[in-house]
Amino acid sequence: MTEHPAPSIANTGIFATIPAKAVCRMMDASMDMMCVCVDGKIRHINKAGLEILRADGPQTVLGQSFQDLFGGDLAGAVDDVLAFLDGEADATPLRVKTLDGSLISLRLKVQALPDLGPGAYVVFGEDITRQVEQGETIKRSEARFRKLIDHALDFICVLQDGVITYVNQAGMKMLKAAYEDEVVGQPINEFLHHDYQGILDGDLREFAVAGELIPLHMHDISQNSIDVEVGITVLEDGVHPRFMLEARDITAQNRAVTALRTSIDTLEMRVEMRTRELQEEVQVRRTAEEKMRHMASHDGLTGLPNRALCMDRLDSAIHHAHRTGKKCALMFVDLDGFKPINDNLGHDMGDALLKEIAGRLTSNIRENDTAARFGGDEFVLVLSGLETVENVVPVAEKVLTVVRKPVALGDKTGQVGASIGIAVYPDHGETPEDLLKQADFAMYKVKGSGKNNFIIADGSAEMSAYDGGRDR
Repeated sequence: MTEHPAPSIANTGIFATIPAKAVCRMMDASMDMMCVCVDGKIRHINKAGLEILRADGPQTVLGQSFQDLFGGDLAGAVDDVLAFLDGEADATPLRVKTLDGSLISLRLKVQALPDLGPGAYVVFGEDITRQVEQGETIKRSEARFRKLIDHALDFICVLQDGVITYVNQAGMKMLKAAYEDEVVGQPINEFLHHDYQGILDGDLREFAVAGELIPLHMHDISQNSIDVEVGITVLEDGVHPRFMLEARDITAQNRAVTALRTSIDTLEMRVEMRTRELQEEVQVRRTAEEKMRHMASHDGLTGLPNRALCMDRLDSAIHHAHRTGKKCALMFVDLDGFKPINDNLGHDMGDALLKEIAGRLTSNIRENDTAARFGGDEFVLVLSGLETVENVVPVAEKVLTVVRKPVALGDKTGQVGASIGIAVYPDHGETPEDLLKQADFAMYKVKGSGKNNFIIADGSAEMSAYDGGRDR
């Protein structure tokens, strides 16, 4: 791995105890974008960030203005995007144009690095383009600046006596209105499904005080159905109070079912008709919630647990081993020879091989063990209830055997091997992070000694001893 000129980040804040090379390696291991900016310029960016920006290499990004590359929707309204986002408690969704001209959506979180100076920040970015393309509206913070309301991605309008007196541009777009007077001056009931007529009439202060989000069916000017979640805020109290209504898509949100369950009790006082259609809708949303929970904790390609879920299970295995006096192990499996197959046969064949390997790993461990994908061609196995360190040897040998069996890839055959690093609790570490570092370091030793083998850690690995990159 080529080192970039940001060695001092290892001496700051959250990275204070980790060597600079390790910080860069941790950033490059992340599946999300991470970059360090100083005085508005990008000084380091990880591999995931380069891929997200469609960059040919670091040289096309380093030294560039963060404002120019990532300003997105805020560039015209905020002088310093980094300083503005550093004050946000939640991640902020933005539209960004990549270096090849493509338009993507990112969820950005900014954290200041005061030890590097007043203009130093670390930026975390999650690519949410796919979710946006599937119709999932990017959520924005409820604590918005008033001057940004008209640039918000959510529908926002103001109601007085049930009549719309203001609507933002996102609301006009959502309702497919070409002219403002098609919406402003109209009763809100004009845009509600007939089953929900009257819910937003009269005094809405009880909903605002409760702070609840209400699931509703709206429709646009062309009568196309829109499934939304509505929040209500009191703008002006009195005889004729004014309310701000914010509507967003709830179809794919994890909290949709929770909001629906808590809101139904409130809506029962105002909605007397409970039709079969509404009951079916509840079930659809419950199913959607379960699907989203599964997607959040599992790899989208192989269906295996992802890194976060794997580390949770490893933590549970450690606690169980501590209580029972037994051991647990982490096996870091890195495929040998995967890159040539992926490059020569194409990504579709590479994906097919990864799914086949995932199935083999799952089939050759016990039901209470875990096979997970960390990303790329890296897999991790968590083994529980071991009596001795030697108990991992038969499992490692079995993994080597099943991985190197040929895989049918269309009209061709592919074959890979595996380099395996193993760490055992409590012999090689007492935390999930300790075991991961030890297993990863042991895997490097296998890579350096001929590959297609396994090594059990000796407990002496230091992150600073890593060789600076992987050739797989």
